[in-house]
Formats: sequence, C-alpha cells, structure tokens
Amino acid sequence: MPYEHLEKTGFDMESFRNRLSHHMTEAGMNAAQLSRRAGLNARAVTDIQQGRIKSPRVQTVMALEVGLGLSPGTLLGFGPAKVSAELQALLHELDEATQQQLLVTLRSLRKA
Repeated sequence: MPYEHLEKTGFDMESFRNRLSHHMTEAGMNAAQLSRRAGLNARAVTDIQQGRIKSPRVQTVMALEVGLGLSPGTLLGFGPAKVSAELQALLHELDEATQQQLLVTLRSLRKA
C-alpha cells in the first residue's frame, strides 16, 4: 500500500474524528465496542477520538469502516452517500424489474 499513514495524503484528522463520532452515534456504539468489532486494541478508538493518534494507519481506517458497516472511504469523506434504512428496506422488497423502473424515474427527475 503506497500510504501506510494518512498524514502523507493531506489527511484532515478533525474531519475524520467528526465522521467517526457521527457514525458511532448512529450505530449506537462506544469506543470499546467499536475497537472490539473492528479487531483493534481496546484503546484504539479512544486514542483516535482524543487526538493521541495524529494519523491513523490506512488499515485501521478500513477496520473501523468494516466495524461500523460502512462503505470503504466513508470515514475519509469520499464514500457513497448514505441511503436511509427505510429506503434500503423498501428497495430490497422490490423485484429487479421494478428497481430498474424506479432507477429510470429517479434519473429523469435528476435531469429536470
């Protein structure tokens, strides 16, 4: 991996911490729970939140995203837009043909 630590990429730690806290709150997880779920040491998330870690390793960010059930890149600010749980549930109820019709309709609204 070309960048082991994110500081070499112009990384914004404050924004990262804000996104991390936001997603932890959404998931209803505290630092210890997320550390365990991400397979990190018990203090890893707390150290990030409190600024003791200035630039997390790329592997750590990826583990946190997995632990939170996020798409890759979300904690870095370039993941896909989050779809509400209600909308996701409704989409999963639709068959493939209906999903395609909905997609065509949504695309036409975007152009309008």
